[in-house]
Amino acid sequence: MRVIRTAVAIAALFASPAFAQTKVTVVTFAGATNLPIWTALDKGYFSKEGLDVTHEVTRGSTAAIEGMMSGKYQFASTAFDNTIANAEGQGDVSIPDYDLVGIAGVHSGMNKIVVTPEIKNFADLKGKVVASDALTSGYGLVLVRILEMNGLKRERDFSALAVGSGPNRLKAMLEGKAQAAALSSPDDIEAKKAGMRVLADATEIIGAYQGSAFVVRRAYAKEREKEVVAFLRAMITASDEVFADKAGAIATMRARIKGLSQADAEVIYADMTAGKGGLNRRAAMNMDGVKTLIALRNELSGAKKIDAPPSKYVDLSYYEKALAGLK
Repeated sequence: MRVIRTAVAIAALFASPAFAQTKVTVVTFAGATNLPIWTALDKGYFSKEGLDVTHEVTRGSTAAIEGMMSGKYQFASTAFDNTIANAEGQGDVSIPDYDLVGIAGVHSGMNKIVVTPEIKNFADLKGKVVASDALTSGYGLVLVRILEMNGLKRERDFSALAVGSGPNRLKAMLEGKAQAAALSSPDDIEAKKAGMRVLADATEIIGAYQGSAFVVRRAYAKEREKEVVAFLRAMITASDEVFADKAGAIATMRARIKGLSQADAEVIYADMTAGKGGLNRRAAMNMDGVKTLIALRNELSGAKKIDAPPSKYVDLSYYEKALAGLK
């Protein structure tokens, strides 16, 4: 009888609110840079932190940001330039009460400049169309910068087509609607299989860069600090796992990306862990890369110059607490 009472007591303990998991949703773009999130899900790192995490893939940055502001999503991985643009009222759409802030890094650039088969060099893009996400922010600005470095001016020498995420950019190229785009893995690999070529590695040209970052609403983070710190602890742990366990990371990618071969997975893993760009180790924010984003925006967006420091768009207090909890 005593054994039964003990078992019941233990069952009641684990059913109590102290062990209940908080449901949150993280929205991201598609692609291999979701590897740390997939690892955190598969290895139970979120669950260990008391979070029941749903992962959704967005069709574009505007949809992700609007979902964050509406409360549909609690966390997002998005091109950090979009966060800066909207904070300055320079996004493609006006978003009232916008308060998204960066809390951790995802990657410091994974994009290749990919072109359709008939394009042999940058000069061949004159008079052509490039596919991008938001026209005035994100990786679109990186593409514009690289084209300008090669003598091509927006509107004068090429036009832009806003189609959203990487798979949509690739689709536009396959359908002949665009002749160039900034693509990350596995979309760049699929493009090469279709006969397209890589003209440049964006990170090699641009230098220090904060590509995508994890963002939250300031209001949510203030009210739910425990959940934000827990999310970051899981992401730091998952990041460490990705860099430490190549075989496991590749297995996770192949399980999540349909049709991905072992050889292609090896190439993607190397790009993400050994290149100048790639995943941010320990999910740390690249503050020099944030400075690059501001410089690019001031040079190319055509909007009012930003004179605020990078810290205006980043709050590392939650990351620091998460890191301290792992030491």
